[in-house]
Amino acid sequence: QLWTNLKLPARPADAVTTALSGIRRRLDVGVLEGRYFTVMAGMGFDAQMLRDTPETLKARLGWPAYVIAAVRHLCETPMHVSISLDGAPPFTRRARSVLVANVGELRAGLRLLPDARPDDGVLDVAVLMPPRRRSWLPLAWSLIWHRPTAPLMETFQARQVEISSDTEHPRELDGDLIEPSRTLTATVRPAALWICVPGQSAT
Repeated sequence: QLWTNLKLPARPADAVTTALSGIRRRLDVGVLEGRYFTVMAGMGFDAQMLRDTPETLKARLGWPAYVIAAVRHLCETPMHVSISLDGAPPFTRRARSVLVANVGELRAGLRLLPDARPDDGVLDVAVLMPPRRRSWLPLAWSLIWHRPTAPLMETFQARQVEISSDTEHPRELDGDLIEPSRTLTATVRPAALWICVPGQSAT
């Protein structure tokens, strides 16, 4: 997904051309418990979806396979989470998923965090809070039109994000499952990664 967010070429020949003649850009990197991520980390619904999508279905359908898996969890009970940003006093939310992102675009071109930039020195946090199955439809519609709003979703920015819950939940890091936990703590390392991008895409 970093590839998509930076509009890097998909064809190998074009990618080689970009690597040889593109503009160098410094990007932030997220750090989660000693592991690095360039796209996002998450706890809750997003990790459940990844966990329950069979590899064979992903190979056949691509990203729509995740939608099939997601339907199974639309009516589950929200998490009770405590969130602290940059060491500030924590606040609580009932959430289905909490995402800590370095970029804003998801699969299929959904722009979850329109203001997220991979070189702004902060992480973007999305707290998804659809309380009922029918609430997912307006949230999906708002994502398509790039207008996600409360009470379905809240967004924040911070250099350090600490999330804790009273129960253990599945977690993911850049689209790969990691061990479940009651916590998710992430920090940002500004300008830690050099990458070559096409000249017209550099900012």
